[in-house]
Amino acid sequence: MKFMISTSRRYAAINCKLLNFENNTYKNSRFFRNSVVLQLPSKEPLKTDTKSTTVPPYISGNSVDNANQCLQSTEKKNASSNNTVKHDNKLDNKQNMNESKMLNDNNFTMRLVNKIENWSPSTAKYARLSVFGCKYLYKDVLVLLSAYKKYYSSDLSSLTYAELELKYRLPLQLVRLTPILIFWPVPFTNLFLFPLAFMFPKYLLSEHFWTDEQLKNYWIKDQQNNFEHNIRVFEHLSLMAEECSDDMLLKWFRVIECLGAGGVSPVEDIIQAIPVFTMFPYHFSTLPRQHIKVLLKMYNIHRGWRRRVRLKNLAQYIQLMDKAIESEGGPDKLNDRQLKWACLFRGLNPFSSSRETLVLYLKDWIKISSKIDNDSLSCILHCQVLLALNRPENNILKRTE
Repeated sequence: MKFMISTSRRYAAINCKLLNFENNTYKNSRFFRNSVVLQLPSKEPLKTDTKSTTVPPYISGNSVDNANQCLQSTEKKNASSNNTVKHDNKLDNKQNMNESKMLNDNNFTMRLVNKIENWSPSTAKYARLSVFGCKYLYKDVLVLLSAYKKYYSSDLSSLTYAELELKYRLPLQLVRLTPILIFWPVPFTNLFLFPLAFMFPKYLLSEHFWTDEQLKNYWIKDQQNNFEHNIRVFEHLSLMAEECSDDMLLKWFRVIECLGAGGVSPVEDIIQAIPVFTMFPYHFSTLPRQHIKVLLKMYNIHRGWRRRVRLKNLAQYIQLMDKAIESEGGPDKLNDRQLKWACLFRGLNPFSSSRETLVLYLKDWIKISSKIDNDSLSCILHCQVLLALNRPENNILKRTE
């Protein structure tokens, strides 16, 4: 036995590493025994049983109150720490929700676009346009389908303004995408189909795939073409006013003279002149054929059969959109894109004016359209001539004639 102890001491003295290993393991074992197990914070605060807490035998009777006070303070600290843990958990959940949304955007396609950007930024620009354009197009198609469901189930009056706008605009834009949708499954057509589409986006792509500059340029060009028809419509209105002979038409002559002098007619005068459109020759049934052709060109409608019926349906549709805007809180509730298109569709250039002027213009339009009934429905088709012909925002269109 003595031999074994002496040999172990000699071996330990020779190998100092063994002693260090024993000391380290002893310290680590003490640390792991006395350490607290890490757990996730529970939803309910931890309850400490004061009854089960026993006073150590080395504490005197005078210090028992101090110990109880210490226990109460520790309970308060635990409760406050649990409340902070709850608050932190709520914040973490919100951050996780936001991160999950960001992760949805950072999917395989976006990672592929980022890789393409390192290779060539120009191709990455078009790839990003195609990705986000598909997302926006998909959302608008869903809104359009819901609009058609409501239309077939009840009526057009049950649709919101966004649904009415997309029902009017989106079908024509989907027609532009038909060549791509037809030839896209054919193999080896993507090599020239997509570059050709981005070379002529106005004819082969919808507005979802346009840049802001392209959207501005194309909208202004379309409005420049329509502005010539606005001038012709005003000429027809002034010529038809000579055929009228009635004392009720004095206010209408005042509006015509104001527009002919290059001014902007007040809204009150236009509202007072609305009964003129219930008489000859401004009523739908008595409008001349040449005037109807110019109105169809002004609103980009084909000049086929049933012209008067289609113009009347368009006037009713515009009045429904105006009522939807008013019921949803007015033009202030529209976003920038909806507000710009609404003013563009109603004859005002939206790119040379501020948001406040656009909102005021739409409010004046809604004031007039709210006073129009079925007999004077043709007035709403001429409102953009009466309100926006001589506006200073449309001076850019006059210079390009």
